Amino acid sequence: MSLYARANATVAATGTAVKNATASAAKTTTTALTKAQKLQRTAHRIDGAIYKWYVIAGVVFALSAVYVLGLLRALVIRRRVAAKRKAGATPTYGTTKAGGLTTAPRALKALYDNAAYVRVLPLYLYQRTTLAEAFWTIAYIGVCLGFGFWGSIFRNLPLDIANPMGLISMSQIPLVVGLASRNNVLSYLTGIGYEKLNFLHRTAARVMVLSVALHALTWAHRGLPTDNNIHSDVFKWGVSAGSCLLVVFLTSFAIVRRVAYEAFLFIHIVFVLMFLVAVYHHYEPYNYWVWPGLFLWGLDRFVGFARLVLVNKLWFRSNSTIELVDTDVLRVTVNRPLLRWSPGQHAFLTMPQVAGLRYEQHPFTIANVPDGTGNAVFLLRAQNGFTRRLVNKLADDVSTSINTYVEGPYGISHDMNHYDSVLLVAGGTGVTFALSHLLSIIKAGREGKTAVSHVRLVWNVRDASHARWIAPLLNDAIAAGAGGVSVSIDFYITRSEASGEPEEKGHTADRDPAPDATDSPATTSPSGSSTGVDQEEEKPSASDKLMLAAGLNAAAATVAHFHNGRSHLEHILREDVDASAVDAAGVHVAVCGPTSLALDTRRAVCKVNSSVAVLRGQNPVTFYSETFGW
Repeated sequence: MSLYARANATVAATGTAVKNATASAAKTTTTALTKAQKLQRTAHRIDGAIYKWYVIAGVVFALSAVYVLGLLRALVIRRRVAAKRKAGATPTYGTTKAGGLTTAPRALKALYDNAAYVRVLPLYLYQRTTLAEAFWTIAYIGVCLGFGFWGSIFRNLPLDIANPMGLISMSQIPLVVGLASRNNVLSYLTGIGYEKLNFLHRTAARVMVLSVALHALTWAHRGLPTDNNIHSDVFKWGVSAGSCLLVVFLTSFAIVRRVAYEAFLFIHIVFVLMFLVAVYHHYEPYNYWVWPGLFLWGLDRFVGFARLVLVNKLWFRSNSTIELVDTDVLRVTVNRPLLRWSPGQHAFLTMPQVAGLRYEQHPFTIANVPDGTGNAVFLLRAQNGFTRRLVNKLADDVSTSINTYVEGPYGISHDMNHYDSVLLVAGGTGVTFALSHLLSIIKAGREGKTAVSHVRLVWNVRDASHARWIAPLLNDAIAAGAGGVSVSIDFYITRSEASGEPEEKGHTADRDPAPDATDSPATTSPSGSSTGVDQEEEKPSASDKLMLAAGLNAAAATVAHFHNGRSHLEHILREDVDASAVDAAGVHVAVCGPTSLALDTRRAVCKVNSSVAVLRGQNPVTFYSETFGW
C-alpha cells in the first residue's frame, strides 16, 4: 500500500472512531438522563390516574349537593302544602302568570329536561339512551383517555403509551367494582340508584378494555424488554388478566344477558375475581389499585349476607305464599317483619328448591308498601330459567312449601309526595313500581302527609282479568280511604294485536276493542279524574261482571275504569296538567313498562311540557323512567 493510501486509511479510521465515541457518549448521556428522570416520569404517570379521581370526586360532590338541595326543597313543599290541605284549604287551580319571574326559569328547565332526560337518541346511533347518559359516557371516556395520554408525554422523552394506559386500566378497578355493587356508596351520596348508574359501570369497564388493548398492542409493537419477556411472570400474569377481561367483555352484551342471565352472572363473578388476582400479580408496584376493588366487592357481599341473615332470620325456615294468578304470572308474598322498604325499591329473591344454581338471586320490585303486617308482595312474570322453573314447580295454584329468602331492599326510592298531580304509567308487570307509589300516595293522603291532590294509574294490560294481579292490594288501600287525594285507576285492554294507533279524540282509547272490555263512561271532576257514571249509557250487568272478573270490590270499583285499546298518553297528560293546582311542585309522570310504552310516554311529556307552554304559565311536568327488566 502506498504512503498516500495508508494516510487516507488512518484518517478514515480515526474519523470512524471519533464518531463511534461521540455516539457512545450521547447514548450514555441519554441513558443517564432516563435513569435520573425515571422516578419523575413514573410519578407523572401516577398523577394522571390520580387526577382522574379528583375529577370524579368533584362531580360526585356536585351531584350530592344537588341531591340534598332537591330533598330539602321537596320536604319544604310537601310540608307546606300538606299543612294547608290538612287545615281544609282547597288546592289553588289555574296557571302561573305568564312571563313572571318564575315562568322563565321553569321554561328553561323544561327545555333542558326534555333535551337531556326525556328524549332518547335514535336507535341507529346507539341504544335507547338519553342525551345526559351519552354526555356522561363521552365525558368519562374523554377524561380517562385524556389523562392517560397526558401521562404518556413527559418533557422531551420519547412517547410512552403502553405503561400509562396500563395504569389507567388499573385505576378503573375501584369504580368498575363499586358501581356494580348493590350496596353502592355513590348511590347514597347522589340519590341515583345503582341500577341507574349501571351505564357508567359499563362505560368504565369498556374504558378498561380499551386501555388494556392499547397497553398490550403498544408493547407488542415495541417489543418486550429482556427482563419482562414471554417467560417472565409479568408477561404470564398480564396475558391471564387480559384473557379473563376479554371473556367478561364478550359475555356482557345485552343479548347474552337476555338469553342466559344466570350464565352471564356466574361468568361475570368468577372471571372478574380471576382478573383481579391476575392484575394484582401482573405488576405489583401498582397493585394498590386492586385492594379497593377487592374491599368494595367483599363489603358488598358482607352487607348483603348480613341483610339476608337478619331479615330472614336464617335460624328459622323462611317459607312464602306463591299464587299462580295467571297462566304465566305469579304473586309471591313473604312475611318479613324486619324488612323495611320505600315505594319503588326492589329485593332479591332466592329459592334454593327452584334455582339452577342453588343460591342464585333474582331482583323483583316490591309491589306494596309497609302496612304493619310485615308482608312484602312481588309479581313475577314467567320467562325462561328461574321464573319458568318456579311455575313448573307449583303443584297447585297456591303453594306455601317453597323456601324463600329475601335480600334487600335495594334502589333509591323516588319520592313523589311534593307534586300536585302524579301520573303513573305501567305496562305488564311494570305495574309493581307504579302500584307501590300509588299505595304510598294514598297512605300519605290518609295521614295528611302529602301535597298530591290527584293521582292516576294508567295500566296497559292484555286482558281485563289481569286486574286480579293487584286487586287485593287496591281493594284494601281504597277501602281504607285516601284523605284529600283524588284517585283514578284506568285499565287499558290491549288484547288485540291490531290496536296500534291511539285515537286523537275521546278519553284515551285505541280503535280496536277488546271483546270483553267495556268503556266506563264518566264525567270529569275538577281534578281531571273520572268519578261518575253516565246513567244513559251505563250497562250495570256488564259493568258488574267486569268488576267481578277483575276482582275489585265496591270501593275500588268507584275509581276504576276500563277502556279498549292502548292509552293515549298525551291526551291523558294534558287533562291532568290542565286540572292541576299551582301551589305544589307541578305534575310528575313516572313510567315502568316495555320500551314502546316508555317511548310513548317520553313523546307525550315532550309535547305537553314544551318550554313555550310553561313560559305561558302552564304547570311544569317532570319525568322519571324506571328500568323495566334487568
